[in-house]
Amino acid sequence: MLRVILILCFVLAVSGSALYMTKLSVDGRYDRLSQLQSDIKAAENRAIILEAEWAYLSRPDRLLNLSSSLLSMRPITQNRVLPLESIPLRQPASEPSGDKDRGRDAQ
Repeated sequence: MLRVILILCFVLAVSGSALYMTKLSVDGRYDRLSQLQSDIKAAENRAIILEAEWAYLSRPDRLLNLSSSLLSMRPITQNRVLPLESIPLRQPASEPSGDKDRGRDAQ
């Protein structure tokens, strides 16, 4: 009877230790999860701020002022736009006739 009680106490001690170690592991994972969630929230907030800054910096009126003051650029006038007919068409590439015959002989 004493052996059964000792074995039972040993089993209870091992299972209690395993349960405690499992609890510690789960608590650590919950802490890691909450840390990751707060990191994700912070990254999302930074992304929102960066998008707002990009929208502010890429305003067309601001870019127009910068381009005119820093680059001495002006809008294109109507007389500088060419009609489509003035663009030359690309000529089709012609293959030398000897290359076709050589390709057939090699096969």
